[in-house]
This record gives sequence, structure tokens and C-alpha cells, in this order.
Amino acid sequence: MIYPMYEEENISPHDLRTVRLGFRQTLTGETAQKLSDALEDLCVSVSLHNRDADDGDDWQVTLTTLGAPDKGEIVRRISDAAAGEKISLDEKDITIDKLPEKDWLRHVHENFPPIATARFFIYGSHYDGEKPENLIPLQIDAATAFGSGEHETTRGCLDALVWLKSQGHDFKNGLDMGCGSGILAIAMTKLWPDITVAAVDIDPESVTVTNRHAALNGASAQIAAAAGDGYATPLAGQSAPYDIVTANILANPLMEMAPDLVKVLEKGGMAVLSGLLLRQKAEVAARHEKLGLTRVHEETVRGWCALVFQK
Repeated sequence: MIYPMYEEENISPHDLRTVRLGFRQTLTGETAQKLSDALEDLCVSVSLHNRDADDGDDWQVTLTTLGAPDKGEIVRRISDAAAGEKISLDEKDITIDKLPEKDWLRHVHENFPPIATARFFIYGSHYDGEKPENLIPLQIDAATAFGSGEHETTRGCLDALVWLKSQGHDFKNGLDMGCGSGILAIAMTKLWPDITVAAVDIDPESVTVTNRHAALNGASAQIAAAAGDGYATPLAGQSAPYDIVTANILANPLMEMAPDLVKVLEKGGMAVLSGLLLRQKAEVAARHEKLGLTRVHEETVRGWCALVFQK
């Protein structure tokens, strides 16, 4: 990846900075994601953290950059992305801390430690420890694409897939809509070895990352990835109908895309939907139930939930 628009030349590959954006307003999850999308090509990674973990929105946006970032460009992009919203950020609201070169490896280990779920052990390429024999290993590196396993919505989807496995479901044809890092598509191949999965994302970078992770996890032959506009992406239509669909996005896009989901889901097929707070659950569920889906299960992780529907 190329990291553009840095003020300094001759940047050391270890010259990493933590950039904290001190917004004066409370950010909703949707706004934070919108800002993240606008800033992602200015940095190595974007971290979104909800400080109101119970049932609300109070999001913090933190960047990791290679070299000192251009504060003016950050402010400009935020202004463009938040047009029409009462969001303000000045250059003086941006604080930058340099990560000592000797501490970088420790920083990676501390910020992206391995994660153990009910069935999976998720680890990055920096991890060189033991892997539990009773868990399925997934190598997922922190990247610009969303879904390294640490977020509650990803955890909820993984737990929902494990629940479906425990109920005796045997899926053959899956779709991971908004695939991000590809973690859910790969998890499906580990739970159901005979499945093939179409992985779709609006961001071409996510397709690159998904393909890399599929190769790392020995799943390249089962996963086909493509960038496009949701269910209108040719790959999504060519491989339909699906017996399992995952979509870890956000509440409003999930509701907007609900009719398209119903069209590509086969009779009796299952859908795992996440990216929503507990207070958004009823509205998202009602939208899908109105279109003929039946809610059969849900997973809750620290104020976030994943819903499972059947057609």
C-alpha cells in the first residue's frame, strides 16, 4: 500500500504515529464509519472505538500513520465527508504521538493480540505462540479492510455461524456481503468444508485483502471475491441463490439492502446480519420480517448484536 500526503520526506518504515481526533461532538457509529472511509488511504490503519459500550453512540476515531500526517488534509476530508452534519474538527484538535521504534513490535502484540472464540483462534502474522488444538485457526492481519476479529460485530457473526453449525446446518453456497477482511467467508469454509463462498465489497482494497487472507488460510479454491455495488455486483447475482448469507455492515444499509437479500436467499436459507447496536435491533428485525424472513437466533456482544434469519 502507498501512504500519500505526508509532510516529511525520507520516512523510516518504522516511523509510526498515533493520531487522535478530538471531535467536539459525539459521533454516531454511522458517522464514524463514514469518516473512517474518507481517511483510510491517509494512514496505515483506522481504529473505531465506541466509548458507550452499553447502548449508545460515542465513537472515537484514531489513526496510525507512517510519518507525520497532513493535518490540513485530515480536516478537509472530514469536512467533506461530514457535509450537512454538525461535526467540527480543527487542526488544533488533532494530537500526534510518535511510537518509539523499539516499541513497535510490542505495540502490534498489545493492540492486535490473538482472539479465542467458541470455535476459532484468530491471530496475526506477528503471533508466534502456540495455537490451541481444540480451536480452528484463522490468520487475519490487521489491515485497512474491516474485520480482524476484535470488533464485537465480527465476534457476533462468528458466534452465530458456530450456532448454525451446532444446529446441524450444512451449507453449500454462501455469500459474504461487505466482506472486509474476508474473515466471515473464511470461517464459513472452515465450518463447512464443501462450501463455496462469493465475497463482495464496495472497496477494491477489501477484495485484495480477502484474497490474501484466503490464501493464508488455504481457502482460495473456495472463495471468489469481487468489488461492486452490493447485490448489484455481477458475482453476487451469478452465484445466487444462496443457502447462507452474512452481512456485517451497519443498520441503515442492512435495511436498505433487505429486499435484495431476500431475492438472493433460497427458500429455507439463512442470513446472519450484524453491524447494529442493541437499540437498533427491533427496527432492523422488523424490516426483514416484513419481507418474509423469520428471526431464529441472535448473539449479543457488549452492546452489539448479530441477528439470524431464515427465509
